[in-house]
Amino acid sequence: MTEPERAPLSVIVPTCGRPDLLDGALSSLRDSLADIDELVVVESGSAQPEPVWAVARRHGATLLVADAPGVSKARNLGWQQARHDHVAFIDDDIRVQPGWANAMAAGLSAHPGAAFVSGRIDLPEGQGTLALTVKDDDDVQEFDRRSGGVIGHSANLGMHRAVLAAVGGFDEMMGPGSRWPAGEDPDLLDRVLATGAHGWYAPDAAAHHEHWRRVREYVVLQHGYGIGSGARLAKLIRTDRARFRVVLADDVWRWGVASLFRELFKRDWLRAAGSLLRVLGMGRGLVTATFVPVRSGHFRGRASSSS
Repeated sequence: MTEPERAPLSVIVPTCGRPDLLDGALSSLRDSLADIDELVVVESGSAQPEPVWAVARRHGATLLVADAPGVSKARNLGWQQARHDHVAFIDDDIRVQPGWANAMAAGLSAHPGAAFVSGRIDLPEGQGTLALTVKDDDDVQEFDRRSGGVIGHSANLGMHRAVLAAVGGFDEMMGPGSRWPAGEDPDLLDRVLATGAHGWYAPDAAAHHEHWRRVREYVVLQHGYGIGSGARLAKLIRTDRARFRVVLADDVWRWGVASLFRELFKRDWLRAAGSLLRVLGMGRGLVTATFVPVRSGHFRGRASSSS
């Protein structure tokens, strides 16, 4: 393989008990990565981890095993052990396009003053419309702490290792497998933007999200997203009031109350149920996180898998 003239990437893929999904993710990455790149799989909390380990080894990935469940813990272990400065995160239900690695590395190199680059995430045609982790804008965007809307997902995200170290990486009390089961990626970007740094959206660092959840799982998951959103707001109101106001308008109004009324008006009962659960989850997350100490931008307290 001819080596590209670019900085190498360390690609971190967290996973927990989903060997088939992981196999698809690693297959797509192998079509994109060059020999200079590093592929790291971090397994955390699988009841039967051996199938996951076998998939990782078959694809030639470096395998790390977290000492406790939690996707944020897994991602932190991955970037802390990474060899390269350019670190990218991909979830096990993401399928990258062949040019993804070159585009992600180019985005990080082209904007050396930027703290992160978020990539495009599409929902494949024919996989329904109940999209979860999606950002499919066509144009390049720049973000700062005043930016609203979706600025990126950890499912397709590139960062400089030094930036991750400066903010302490992901908050391990947020995200699947932890006390607040979502919100870990926007929380990370909140803390990065609070330093005065900027981020970029690179649509050519493209991937798609496999829509494997059933309808009932989609609706229930909205409650977990709401809990994470509420915890994020409880942190922001103490650490970054300006960012809190931006997120409040997006999460509580735009994607919460306004969505609920719009879906009820359209008699879209399924999405309305999801939005209602999301709004109720925000309240739950806000209440449970309000009195938990925050130090250096991270929640500090009893680690738990439930709120």
